[in-house]
Amino acid sequence: MSRPHLMQSRSGPETVIDGVTYLYFGGTSYLGIQSRDEVVAAGCAALEKYGLHTGTSRAGYGTSDPLLDIERRAAEFFGTEDAFYFGSGYVANHVMVGALGDADLILVDEGAHFCVREAARLGGGEVVTFKHRDPADLKRLSARGGKVLVMADAVGPSSGTLAPVAEYLAALDGLEATLLLDDAHGFGVLGPDGRGLLDALGLWENTNGGAAVGGVEIAVCGTLAKALGGFGGIVPGTREFVGRARRSSHYFDGASPQPPAITAAAARALEIVMAEPELRTRLRANTLRLRAGLRELGLSAPETETAQFGVTVGDTDQMRGIHQALKEHGILLPFVPAYSGIPREGVLRFAVTPAHTDAQIDRLLSELGSLL
Repeated sequence: MSRPHLMQSRSGPETVIDGVTYLYFGGTSYLGIQSRDEVVAAGCAALEKYGLHTGTSRAGYGTSDPLLDIERRAAEFFGTEDAFYFGSGYVANHVMVGALGDADLILVDEGAHFCVREAARLGGGEVVTFKHRDPADLKRLSARGGKVLVMADAVGPSSGTLAPVAEYLAALDGLEATLLLDDAHGFGVLGPDGRGLLDALGLWENTNGGAAVGGVEIAVCGTLAKALGGFGGIVPGTREFVGRARRSSHYFDGASPQPPAITAAAARALEIVMAEPELRTRLRANTLRLRAGLRELGLSAPETETAQFGVTVGDTDQMRGIHQALKEHGILLPFVPAYSGIPREGVLRFAVTPAHTDAQIDRLLSELGSLL
C-alpha cells in the first residue's frame, strides 16, 4: 500500500498537501465552513471545558450540553421534531437498518457506497443488488413480494448523479416497501432549505416518520461531515422515529459519543449554515460556472446542482495524465480510478465551495482546456 498523502493545512481553495500549496478542487467540504475561525474556536472552548471526551456512553453519563445543543440545532435546520447525532456518517445506514426493522428482501443499488452495502447485511433478509439507478430492474426484483427495503445513495459520492426517486417510488407502488437513501452529499447543498435531494423533490415532509407516498415509506440519513461543516452521522425526523433510531441501533447505549470539542464545533457550523443562506447561493453559482465551462470544453458534466461530480475524459491513462499535469501546474483535481457508482475507467472528480473565486474556477478550466 502506498503512503497516504498528507494534508498540512486547513482544507480550502488553497490547501497544503505533501508540503505544496495547491489550488484545491477535491474533498467534501462543500460549504467551506469546517475551517472557519469561529468553528475552530467553539471546538477549542469545549475542549478546555470538557476535556477530550466524556468517557462513557450516552446511556451512562456521557451526554454533554454540546450533544443536546447539536441535536437541537440539527432538528431546527432540518425542520423536524428531533435528531439523533452519533459517531460517523459511515454508520448512519447501520443505524437506519436497525430502526426500520427486519425486511424479507433488501434491494441495494449495485453502485451504492460501501457503507450502504455493508449495512444491508444487517437487515435480516435476503440481499440482492439491482442495476445502478435502474427503476425497471428494481421493479422486476421487488415483485418477489414480502417486506422490501430498498437502499441507495441519494447523490453519487464521486459521480454527482441523483437517485431517480420518483421512478423508484412508482416501481414500488403497491408493495410493503421502504426506500432508504443515504444523502451524505446532498445535505446542506440541495433543496430550497438545503435539506438534500428529498427537499429538492418536495418530499421532505414524507421522510423519517412522515406520510408514506403511494404506500412506500421514505427514510433518509446522512452526515454533518460533508457540506455542513462538522463531523458525525445525523438522523433527523419525527420524535417517534428518532427515538426508534436511538433505541434500536445500540450506538446510543453502547458507543462512545462524539467528543464535546467536535460536537460544539459542528453545532457552531450548523448555526452558520442557518444564518448564511447566501453560502448555498454562492455554491450553486460556482457549480453552474464550472459545469458551463466544462461543457464549453466539450466535456459532459451531470445536469445537477451537486457540489461534486465526476467526469470521464478518454481512458484511465489519459485522466491520470491530466491529473498529474494539473498538479505540476499547482492545481489538485483528484483522479478517482475506482469507487462506488463510477465508470470502469474512473473519473476526474470536481468539487467546489463558495470560497472558490471566479478567477480560480476559470484558471482550472483554462489549464484543463490546454490539456485536452
